[in-house]
Amino acid sequence: MNVPPRTYNPRPASPARAGGAASAAPREEGPTTSETLLDELGRDPGSVRWEEFAERYAPLIERFVRAESAAHGAAIPTHDRDDLVQETLVAVSRALPSFRYDPARGRFRGYLCRIVQNLASRYRRSLAERREALGLDAAMEACGARAAAARRLDAAQTALMGRALALALHRVFSDGRFRPNTKAVFRRFVVERRPVGDVAAEFKMRPNAVYQIKDRILRAVRAEIALAQPPGGGLVELHEELLRRADVTAGRRDK
Repeated sequence: MNVPPRTYNPRPASPARAGGAASAAPREEGPTTSETLLDELGRDPGSVRWEEFAERYAPLIERFVRAESAAHGAAIPTHDRDDLVQETLVAVSRALPSFRYDPARGRFRGYLCRIVQNLASRYRRSLAERREALGLDAAMEACGARAAAARRLDAAQTALMGRALALALHRVFSDGRFRPNTKAVFRRFVVERRPVGDVAAEFKMRPNAVYQIKDRILRAVRAEIALAQPPGGGLVELHEELLRRADVTAGRRDK
């Protein structure tokens, strides 16, 4: 049968209720059980009083769902909580024709709590099975690990390239092919990133001359890197060769 839609407004759980650890019914008192209402709904599954039942018990059922969520340390999304409330109402509607309320055997709210616990347990199993089938946990962990490794690799490669360029520039500046004034212009414009107009004014030259110095020295650096690049080698091998060449150059100067 179809359970009438709920018309109550769900209220957020209080901190005291949300923090509970036991998988038992919340301590708040629920609605007074109406044996007459239960008997009528058991006799007539299509009774118009289903709206009254839903209005009376749905807030209590939702508190049970929230307690189940807190007890197992994993929040149930709002839309899934609403589904569990509705599934509980449907389960009650199917059971009431054969249900006989006996206060001596327990309260009706305890009966509702057991239904919620069973449905919540089934929900958790289904969720775990879906995640396992899709490999979500493993995929998310692997994706995060790959992303972190890629970031570390990018940072390491960037740093290594920076050191390789510095070594190549040092070698170019150490072999006497550029005058001190030319090297000073390059340092101001490229290394220190000063505006071209400021550099031109400082060294009393046209801006175009500053650009020409930059291009000449960068061509020399690229050529130095090309000469140092081992056949089939990568960035690490290039860096090691530039270090070796820098040591050779320093040794020659010491002599």
